[in-house]
Amino acid sequence: MAQIVLQLPSPHHVDPAWRDTVQARLDALAKPVGSLGSLEPVLCDIAAIQGTAHPRIRRPFFLLFAADHGVAKDRPISRYGQHVTEEMVNHIASGRSVSTVLARSFDVPWRVYDVGMVSAPSHPDVRRSKVAAGTRDFTRGPAMTLDECAEAIRIGMQAVRDAHADGADLVVLGEMGIGNTTAASALSAWLLAVDVDLVVGTGTGIREQALAEKRLVVRTALSVWGEREPSFSAGDARWLAGLAHLGGLELASICGAILEAAAIGLPVLLDGVLVGACALWAERARPGVRDFLIAGHLSPEPAHALLLGELRKRPLLDLGLRVGEGSGALMAWPILRAGLDVLEGTAMFSERARSGRNVT
Repeated sequence: MAQIVLQLPSPHHVDPAWRDTVQARLDALAKPVGSLGSLEPVLCDIAAIQGTAHPRIRRPFFLLFAADHGVAKDRPISRYGQHVTEEMVNHIASGRSVSTVLARSFDVPWRVYDVGMVSAPSHPDVRRSKVAAGTRDFTRGPAMTLDECAEAIRIGMQAVRDAHADGADLVVLGEMGIGNTTAASALSAWLLAVDVDLVVGTGTGIREQALAEKRLVVRTALSVWGEREPSFSAGDARWLAGLAHLGGLELASICGAILEAAAIGLPVLLDGVLVGACALWAERARPGVRDFLIAGHLSPEPAHALLLGELRKRPLLDLGLRVGEGSGALMAWPILRAGLDVLEGTAMFSERARSGRNVT
């Protein structure tokens, strides 16, 4: 195997004592103990990441990576053709997609990166970072070379560094690429060591015949890859090889973005199955990354619940969303912001007792 010079960063240290500190603070607020439900452990996680009893997020940043997939070129595994990637990227960059309408509504700045589209998007705000014009058909061999995969990871890492330099204190990640749920399913089956039927879903809404084709494609890709179960102590080269064979250029960039955010010490708000597969890859490659992850929502794609279970993350939303492109994570952002506001602004029982008012 060729030796690729790519240093995967290790996650920033997290002091778990801050979780206990903030949980005690939550318990002392003028509300029933535990009444914020699954939001409470997320607030504790952010406190541990930031190392403070008063966690705040003031500037979330939305980063979206786009690429095409060779396996989708001549197969009915998606409801849409590859030309839709370009169309959607132009909508996203112009603020007229579901994701960027949400981002604008919540005052979240966004950046869009072309890391591997077949065509060149026309919108001037799309950042040209193309590694290749799409991946290869991974039923015949690796989707990417090791160099291409490494370069896509570097682009994701740099995107987070740039956002952080512009004040980002939380990263929201999204993707666009026709056929990418097929790649995510293959990655999930490998990382989770489960049967293909447990991880392949309908994606953009394909019918049963196309779903059968999609399962066959994923099985074939895994067979060609040949390593049914990942070796968790295999080192960077093996993790890179698996991602290069089964993934996509935009997925590799998301993997890099997650690794870099964890290294800097930024929380990452996860979207659906695609970002979830990247998150588990990052956690496998660098254990401890999961401390920086927040599950925005639960996708109906069958792999997503398995991925979140492996990461030990509970989603903030479960609305049956399957838009992709970061939209589920963006919908979860105001919930997270509201939780932080409640933590900071709600009185303590002791304060109300001192004021002479009754608590009901």
